[in-house]
Amino acid sequence: MRSAISPNDPRLRALVAALDEEGAPAAETCRRVGAAARELGLIQPSYGHVRRIVRIERRRQELRREARKVLVGAASTSAAGLVPSVVLVLERLRELQLAEELVLQEHKLYAQRARAAG
Repeated sequence: MRSAISPNDPRLRALVAALDEEGAPAAETCRRVGAAARELGLIQPSYGHVRRIVRIERRRQELRREARKVLVGAASTSAAGLVPSVVLVLERLRELQLAEELVLQEHKLYAQRARAAG
């Protein structure tokens, strides 16, 4: 089956985010996304597109989990009657935000190159 859905299509990203299970092979996620796309009347996306989005979404989730850990650590420190270093907490959160932005920019560059080649 030919792939016609753009890797930048927000519906594809939403399907991957909803149907991907951490630890599951990307091929399994691709099968799930393909079936859901067909149910929605979309053309099944290619394995390469889905795999790339799976990697991006998993990295984004990892960065968000790490940000939650930073916030939980700060809250725990505060609850223990200590004062967390606000500067260190904010710097770490900013680093994580920048890392997530880089992940998204990598995806956008890939999609632009794919459009230019196609």
